[in-house]
Amino acid sequence: MSTDGVGLFLMLASFALTFFVARMLGKRLKAKREAERAKQAERDLARQSRQVRRAAERRKKS
Repeated sequence: MSTDGVGLFLMLASFALTFFVARMLGKRLKAKREAERAKQAERDLARQSRQVRRAAERRKKS
């Protein structure tokens, strides 16, 4: 009976450990994706403002 209890405990402990490790990795990947998305948005905004400045310069020249 105690062997069954130990086996059950090991199974539950390994499940819990696997669950928490997967959750931690998921959070890390989500944070990494969010950071990349924020960088991309910043680059897009910088590109857009360069385009706006260039268009304004072209308008001034004509």
